[in-house]
Amino acid sequence: MNKNITPVMKQFWDTKKSYPDSILLFRMGDFYETFDEDAKITSNILGITLTKRANGAAASVPLAGFPYHSLQQHLYKLLESGHKVAICEQVEDPKLSKGIVKREVVEVLSPGAAITDNFIDSRDNNFLCSLTIENDDIGYSILDYSTGTFFTGETKLNSILDILNKYKVREVIIGENQKHILNIDDSFIITTYPDWMSNYNSCYEKLTEHFNTKSLKGFGIEKNKLSIISSGASIFYLESNFFGRIKHITSLCKVVEDDIMKIDSFTIRNLEIFKSIYDQSSKGSLINIIDNTITPMGSRLLKNHLIKPLTNINKINNRLNCVESLVENSEVYDDIRGKLKNVSDIERIIGKISTNKSHPNDLINLSFSLKTLTEIKNNNGKKLRGIKKLFSSIKSTNNITKK
Repeated sequence: MNKNITPVMKQFWDTKKSYPDSILLFRMGDFYETFDEDAKITSNILGITLTKRANGAAASVPLAGFPYHSLQQHLYKLLESGHKVAICEQVEDPKLSKGIVKREVVEVLSPGAAITDNFIDSRDNNFLCSLTIENDDIGYSILDYSTGTFFTGETKLNSILDILNKYKVREVIIGENQKHILNIDDSFIITTYPDWMSNYNSCYEKLTEHFNTKSLKGFGIEKNKLSIISSGASIFYLESNFFGRIKHITSLCKVVEDDIMKIDSFTIRNLEIFKSIYDQSSKGSLINIIDNTITPMGSRLLKNHLIKPLTNINKINNRLNCVESLVENSEVYDDIRGKLKNVSDIERIIGKISTNKSHPNDLINLSFSLKTLTEIKNNNGKKLRGIKKLFSSIKSTNNITKK
């Protein structure tokens, strides 16, 4: 590196060292600028002009930038292209600073951990999958950062493609020393993390610390080494990228395959459950025909039920009883559907609040949605024998919805 570089460029290079695998958006006044290789990539993806910036001693580096107010639309394109993006902001007032303005990376975004509405389909989960491999076995953890949905399991290495395709995983994370073992195609975005993040003891401690428990027995994975490592690595990864904004991830579920039918990705494709074989769109697929859900949360839940059909007769009958209760009480059914139209995406609103990305409208919508759920419970809780347990699980939220 040129010893005579300008102070601003030195600040950029020093910051870039910590985020070598990300496009660094460097805030300079009213613009986000990218430099060097980042600029070439950004210019190509966004279709913006590539110029040069003086770098001291007659040297120059490629430069590409855009106004700060157009960040969201450009972020979407960069993430869609499979790139991680580090956002470096000015963290002090330029008018009050002595010398060069202080700048810090405030967030690192990746395709599998997007949370705002601009980047994700409201009716689909945006899954990040953490993998850890040991011989012919693999531990996997599936996490939707936007909703806090988090579950883990273990399977054989040759089944990993079925897992990734079944959950339509957006991004795969894996330790640096294990990436070469993966045999998956280029359609998956693969991000590596430092090997220390996959240390068993560190992962166990990280999970118990995050969930504030003394052990992992309550999650059913106390003896599942690979699940613990893949889950712990997920928390480490999100914590480092989002600087601890992960409080909305409040539970971890173990995938119990004994109670569900195993469907491989080949079968899902040929049955056209989510996409048509002919044009790869949802039009004409099973989900397109049967998904008459009112809320985004309902749509995501229905898709999760379709990829994990029940085989436990008691659970199947309980689900059928719920449906039967609604079929027999059409008036109640219509009332519930009518009220659900006023329920916003509670899961993702909570995710945005926890990650400091919420707006005043989100809080208003959350309050109104919680009140609506209480109304549904109070009006119909005693009328439907099949779903009394579901209604009873709706807790009072009066203390947070009061005006």
